[in-house]
Amino acid sequence: MELPTSLQYISVIISLAGVIGALIFSRLRPLIIFSVVVTFLYVTGVIPFEELSINYVNSSLLTLVVLLLLSLVLEKTVLLSYMARQVVQGGLKSILFRLGLFSGITSAFLNNTAVVAALMGPLRKQSGMLGSKLLLPLSYASILGGMLTLIGTSTNLIVNSFIDQAGMQSFGFLDFTVVGGVAFVICLLVLVFVSGRLLPSHPLQNSDADVSEYFLERIVSIGSPLIGRSVAENGLRNLEKLYLVDVIREDAVISPVGPEEVIKERDILVFSGDPGAVFLLEEIEGLESQENHQDLIRHNLVEVVVSPSSILLGRTVKESDFRSRFDAAVVAVRRGESRIEGGLGRLELRAGDELVLAIGPDFKARDNLARNFVIVGGVENRTLLGLWPSVGVIGGFLTAIGLAAVGVVSFFKALLVLLVLFVALKLVTLDELRRRFPFELVLVIGGALGLAHAMVSTGVAADIASLVNGVFGSFGVYGAYIGVFVVTWLLTELVTNNAAAALVFPIALSVAQQWGVSPYPFFMAVAFGASASFLSPYGYQTNLMVFSVGRYSIRDYLRAGAPVLVAYSVTAVLMIPVVFPF
Repeated sequence: MELPTSLQYISVIISLAGVIGALIFSRLRPLIIFSVVVTFLYVTGVIPFEELSINYVNSSLLTLVVLLLLSLVLEKTVLLSYMARQVVQGGLKSILFRLGLFSGITSAFLNNTAVVAALMGPLRKQSGMLGSKLLLPLSYASILGGMLTLIGTSTNLIVNSFIDQAGMQSFGFLDFTVVGGVAFVICLLVLVFVSGRLLPSHPLQNSDADVSEYFLERIVSIGSPLIGRSVAENGLRNLEKLYLVDVIREDAVISPVGPEEVIKERDILVFSGDPGAVFLLEEIEGLESQENHQDLIRHNLVEVVVSPSSILLGRTVKESDFRSRFDAAVVAVRRGESRIEGGLGRLELRAGDELVLAIGPDFKARDNLARNFVIVGGVENRTLLGLWPSVGVIGGFLTAIGLAAVGVVSFFKALLVLLVLFVALKLVTLDELRRRFPFELVLVIGGALGLAHAMVSTGVAADIASLVNGVFGSFGVYGAYIGVFVVTWLLTELVTNNAAAALVFPIALSVAQQWGVSPYPFFMAVAFGASASFLSPYGYQTNLMVFSVGRYSIRDYLRAGAPVLVAYSVTAVLMIPVVFPF
């Protein structure tokens, strides 16, 4: 089926509006949204099959995939763990400066999610440390550092993939460095002297914290009618606002507790949930209070943050079959600045939620952890390489980047050869690569490329560009260029950075064409605007990672992020046309 040209135009308008609306107002994953839209556009003949297939083998997209897989090996090096311990020494301003400098420079080459995750642990372990003044600046610095190089953030490579698709000259490795470097230095000073002072002063929760707020314990008394009957038969799975997470039996912990587990005399039953529902336990015959066993429980805890790519989003703990999927039970949830109490099994999980899990023996071996969680305390889920293998990995990575940067070989070839070498040396296994493979990112970007092609081919992008020019064009080409930056930034705060870049790129290209000027300043405005996520926890993954762990509120992002946003935006908007003239 192929629609007439006029109906194709309407189809693209509806598709674009649907994507933006679904990203902002629905809980559907971007994978589903872009897959549905690109399928619709293909079926209606708006996107031909040849164009559709090319989108998923775009050279910049393939480079991004290989780079993300290489990050798995780089994360195993001792560099991050060693430097993380060195950074958190000294006074607050000194720590903020070193923390921002290290995380920014590292994020120019490594996945910034991994950088933030590696530094969060040491920050949480500092006695008396006002961690709430450090975690959000850590996230901001990693975002700023990502703009130092072409490979510093997936957004830069996504913009490059659109340039490839348009048949134009791609950005080079250091094309972002001048603008990104100036913005990084200025914003780092703002973080140290302004934003740090505006953040709240409260210590972080850490793995050694008192766990009494999470658990209610009761012991099975001698002669209790519960003895010899299973958890399900005793009705212990159906308590309102409370959930049985552990059974302590003769100094051993049974976790997670299955419904078939038979209760024995003197078992210690550990419940999680709303402390106000303790009266429910008082009504159970054969249970009595006893001394807490917190030390034993604490060794069985792990703290994680729900990833934006998690399959758990929008589902309750019960609906997700959490226990069998992860061999773990949710014992507490924190969302932002307050811990959510009661009815944990019925709570719909969101990206950025911090979960305290009571884990079973098989938890660490599960292959679905990296996709669903960022582990921030309690368990080390990977084995670090030794010193010399770490040196070899980092040296090999820098060599590959250097050769590609000077044009000896393409980035994709250099990184692919390095990845194959790491696999051959058994520094990473094929199974690990399979678990880390960014299937969702590939499908989202491929779908976004298809939508962009449809916007250009049907004239939708040109008409939206005319609207942008109508609003901002009275200030000339510079005004239109600022308009592209502002629109991208607004979408970034409402949806995500990658989606914002994908939606605005074809519009930016059309705006430049209507003015008859070089499109590269506009491309840079899209890239820098898509990374200008400083006012909300939802536009960028690292902002979400620190949201609940740092016990932040939206107000904290607005107060601390506004000065950074102003400094970043003004610097980028002024510098880009200098480096990339119209």
